[in-house]
Amino acid sequence: MPKQFIEVSLRSALDSGELLARIRGEEPLGSWEKDGVLYLYWPEEKWGPGILEDLKRLLASLGVESPSADLSVRSIADRDWNAAWAESLQPIRIGKRIRIRQSWNARDPEFEGIEIVIDPKRAFGAGYHATTQMILEWLEQYIRGGERILDIGTGTGILAMAALRLGAASALAIDNDPEAIECAMEYATVNGFGSELDLRTASFETAGLGRYDAVVANLDIRALPALTGLLPGMLNSGAAACLSGLQVQDYDEAAELLSRSGLEVAGQLQREDWLMIAVCLK
Repeated sequence: MPKQFIEVSLRSALDSGELLARIRGEEPLGSWEKDGVLYLYWPEEKWGPGILEDLKRLLASLGVESPSADLSVRSIADRDWNAAWAESLQPIRIGKRIRIRQSWNARDPEFEGIEIVIDPKRAFGAGYHATTQMILEWLEQYIRGGERILDIGTGTGILAMAALRLGAASALAIDNDPEAIECAMEYATVNGFGSELDLRTASFETAGLGRYDAVVANLDIRALPALTGLLPGMLNSGAAACLSGLQVQDYDEAAELLSRSGLEVAGQLQREDWLMIAVCLK
């Protein structure tokens, strides 16, 4: 009997690569999108009710209002899903000088900016999500050369690596997920980084991180109260921070938390339902 697979489809504005990176537990074969519909695939023998419930909870946490109603699940015949997924992902340009590509896609010889190679795996930050892109655009504008960077919740390490390519002197990138740091180390090797990129499994609450010329953090509103209390002690005089992972409705709460910690909003950018806030000391 031919091998069967489970196809889960969802009409959503979520990015397929980032959704794949967020999934924990039984790993799907791949994910891609077409005409506004996301598709994910599991071998039938690995599929079960627990995976479906975990997926619904993840979608709800990412802002999908009715995960149960929006999901469709069916059994389909054999195919090379990994190859099809890989073919669906193409390099992406961010800002004016940043290009993110997958290892199976070729360099663009006419592109004169910086390039980072990221193959979506088990860590967040493949470059396709609005929260990642807004910080990358901010870094492109902020970095002048020689800066010391702190990247909190680094995932793939994409923000720290981009900062270094843009001219920063050094970057410390932390994540409390050891698997994310393992992925980030692989990407650092692929992209040719050395001691200038320090990757650590650590929590910003307990790491004793010191002061930096720029801090970037792609975290949700639940992490913000703890971060804002510590952020002034992480910033050198004249330094700035870029906070993303927030949603538009989080602005008032975020601004209040920042103000109480001696920080102020220096700028903001909205994309889809996501919000980026640039921050400096009062």
